[in-house]
This record gives sequence, structure tokens and C-alpha cells, in this order.
Amino acid sequence: MQDLRTAADRAVAALQEWYGADPYAYKTGLYSCRNPPLKVDRGDGNTISHIGSNLMDTLSEFPSRRHARQVMARWWNSANALTAVIGYMRATGNRSFLKPVVENTFTRAPRAYQPVNTHLSVSRPFALNLASYQGFLNAYYDDEGWWALAWLGAYDLTGEEIYLSCAKDIFADMAAGWDDTWGGGIYWGKYAGQPDRTGVVAVPRGWKGPYKNAIANELFIAVASALGVRVRAHGDPGNAHGEYVQWALRGWEWFSSPPPRGVALINKSNLVNDSPNHHGVNDNTKDIWSYNQAVILGGLADMTELTGDPSYLEWAERIATAFITNRCSVAHLVGRQHDQVLPARQSGVIDGILHEHNDCNPDGGALLPGSTPPGTGSVQFKGIFVRNLASLYLKTGNPTFADFILTNVRSAVRNMNAHHQFGCNWAAPADAPDFLRQTAGVDLLNAALLVS
Repeated sequence: MQDLRTAADRAVAALQEWYGADPYAYKTGLYSCRNPPLKVDRGDGNTISHIGSNLMDTLSEFPSRRHARQVMARWWNSANALTAVIGYMRATGNRSFLKPVVENTFTRAPRAYQPVNTHLSVSRPFALNLASYQGFLNAYYDDEGWWALAWLGAYDLTGEEIYLSCAKDIFADMAAGWDDTWGGGIYWGKYAGQPDRTGVVAVPRGWKGPYKNAIANELFIAVASALGVRVRAHGDPGNAHGEYVQWALRGWEWFSSPPPRGVALINKSNLVNDSPNHHGVNDNTKDIWSYNQAVILGGLADMTELTGDPSYLEWAERIATAFITNRCSVAHLVGRQHDQVLPARQSGVIDGILHEHNDCNPDGGALLPGSTPPGTGSVQFKGIFVRNLASLYLKTGNPTFADFILTNVRSAVRNMNAHHQFGCNWAAPADAPDFLRQTAGVDLLNAALLVS
């Protein structure tokens, strides 16, 4: 296997090809849907999912449609790609992407993004989530959290106050999404610029009523605690960090406590479920995704640093350990069987390699012909997990975490294609490279460099 630094250099260079793949991508500071060196081939499957994916890809080849789709579907994904590039610079000392990527995105992206939620509600079939947002705010609180973490990473790397200030502004908007429904927590998103308290549009398909999920609230906790650490370290004459500490503590109490104080999103297996049910109760039926086991790790580690209470770090170790020993449970929809009822699906490990439950067949190999391909968001999730696991390792020195990361990077690098691109499955040859899969691979290489 090539050495990790060389692999990281080549992989991050490949990631940047999506950043400058067309004039629109560089102009906006967002990553392109297009794949410069390879034609993305989704196969000749005739399932509804394949047909829909191919139709969208065909439509997106028209410049105006490609740009619209990119703006709508790549906003938070670009925040994570930027975070991976910042992580690469942190791990290697190479600062060559500061101006052309970090500064360019900070300057250009807010002017490019026009957030419009076209997810229609059954109860309000003509409701569109139209609003005008400034900077890195949009109609979803979790999207905002990803950008806040990206700019906190930029602040750590550069010491530039503009990035810290931006993260503070983003968090202030996130905090406005908190209320006492289900005992607290922030909503997933907004309707017409306000928290979507009645579930008009910012809910999953088929959902009725208010919706608060794990990832938005994990990001809320993580951003609050990260701001508390940095504001205190920077010098805090007004005790502003105390407000962030209180928000982090409130967020964690809601996240971890049973009703009526919270929703207890951590189940009996020490895994984080995706969301409570319609009544605000975690009934352990929601899918297990890797990013839900990830973001909370960073938040809890920072909470120990802020409070001196080791129990938060112990919780982080408990969740991480549970996940890296959790057997991945794969339940694919094949052919025309889309109406069947499936059991809860769980991401986890097969033969030592981390998998999302939709990126492989049951033995961990490449997806079976006719299987529904993974969604555009979930292919980025594993990178977010190993990114946070590496940070937790730096806090704890737990060798199990380092071994897990290094086992995965060896497999993933073996399966890169000739362009140093990653697929969705780190145990199989690259399937259909794109910047989301590449971001996860770069995150993995960064993590391996940090733990080794």
C-alpha cells in the first residue's frame, strides 16, 4: 500500500477536481456534481430508483438544471468537503488550499446559494418553503451546523476572527430553533424563515407533525461546546462562553434523557437512533446511520474540556465502541419490492470494515445487481464518523480506535481507482466516484494520518 501521506496528497487533489470542474463550481465555492475524469455509470438497472437517478443525471447535464440541482443538493455536502480539505491541511501542514478553497468558499458561497425547499406537504400541498437567508444560513438547522463546524475548523487552522464570528452567527440562528416541544431540542428545519413547529414542509416524507431529529441536535451540541472551548481560550471578558456551555448542557440533557425532559435518542445498545417517533419517543425502530454516531463524539469531548466532568468523554467512548463493534445489518430493496416492510437497518462493521447499511451486500461486498444505490448524502456519512473518531482518539489514546481507522484505510486505499478516487464501499472497487464519496475517503486518510 502506498504511504498514507502520498495517498492523501493524491486523494485531496482528486477531490479538488470537483471543486473546479466547471466555471460554476469555482465561481460559487461549491463542489460540482460532475465527475471530471470519469463518466459516472449507475448501471443499466430498470428499477424505479435507477430510472429516476438516470433521469436526474440526464436533466442535470443541461447547464441551468445542473446548476439548480447543485445548489439545492450540495450545500451541506460542500461544507463537509471543505471540512475534509481543512482536515487535510491540519494533518499534513500543507496550506496550499487556504486561499483557493477556504477563502474562496467563504467569500463566494453565500452569494451563490438561493435556498428554496420544494418538499411539498400532504397537509399543505401548495406550500413552498420560500425565504431569503443571509450568509451560511438556510432552511435547515443541520445544514447550518455543518457550515459552523467548517468555519470553526478554518478558525483553528488560521486564527482568523472572521471564521469564528461566522460560526457564532450561525449558532445564534440554530438556537432560535429551540422550543419546549418534546421537552426541548431544535427542529430539523424552517418554514418561511421560522422554525417549522407544525411540520408544514421540513419533515421526512410521510411524516405528520413537528420533527426534531438526532443530527440537527448533535450538531447543535457540537457547535455550542466547540464555541465554548474556543471563546474561553481566546479570552472571554464577558463570560460569553458560559452561554455556550449552558446550551451544550441543555442540548445533551434533552438528547440523552427520557421523556418528559428529552427523547433519549441513545438506545439500549448505546447507538444513536435517527429520530424519535411522532410522539417524541425513541422506540428504537429508526435506522442506525454512521454520522449519527459521529458528531456527538466531538460535542461530548468538548463538554468534558469545558466542565472538567469526565462522564461526557466516557459517554463518547461508549458510543464509539458500540458502533465499531456493531454488525452491519443490510436490508436492500431489489427490483420491484419497494412496498415490502423492512426491519430497522443498521450501519456498522463487516469483517472489520465500516459500512453504511445501503452501500454493500450482506457479506460486505459490492452491491448486488438491481439493488437500490445509496443516496447522495449517505455516501459521505462514514467519513464524518472516522473524522470524529480520530479526534476522540487524540483525547483518549484508545488504541482500539486507531486500529479501526487504520484497518479501514488500508482497505479503502487498496480499492481506490486509477484516479485516486473512492467509491461508496471501502471494501470493494470504486463504483461511481463523486465528490461526496471522495470527501469520505479524504476524511479517512486524514484520520489515519492523525492516529498514526
